[in-house]
Amino acid sequence: MQPIECMPFHELICFKDVDNLQSALVGDPRRRIQIDLLNFYKILKCGCCSNSGGTLSPSMHDTSIMYTLAQEHGDLINLHDLFQSFKASISSSEKKGLKKLASPKKRKDNTHSQNNSDACFQARFCRAVMELQITGLLRMPSKRRPDYVQRVAFGV
Repeated sequence: MQPIECMPFHELICFKDVDNLQSALVGDPRRRIQIDLLNFYKILKCGCCSNSGGTLSPSMHDTSIMYTLAQEHGDLINLHDLFQSFKASISSSEKKGLKKLASPKKRKDNTHSQNNSDACFQARFCRAVMELQITGLLRMPSKRRPDYVQRVAFGV
């Protein structure tokens, strides 16, 4: 009889590195989600975001922007501050695009379009917060502090 290590493809039968096998089979879903949110451009094959070098870009996915902004805060995050940061990171490029397309309009039309854009920002913000809640990275506010969310996962 030959030892099993001498047979071809013995790795299929006998695997000695149990830790690697266990981590591959069991996995760490929260860590994988965090890595995917930070390196989303690899999944989406986005060239403009991969060149940004880790800075926030308005072309990023809303959930990735939200997760990156949440990383900059501590355990408790004020929702209003987070919304203002989210809105500023997204609207920076949209303002540039609107200046090119801007035409003289009545004041009422301008305020109406601003209200629509604010509603759009708020809807996108709510969706990103909800997705982070579903993935288990944020915990929704308690009765004691309804204007805050709590970060559950720290670091990668």
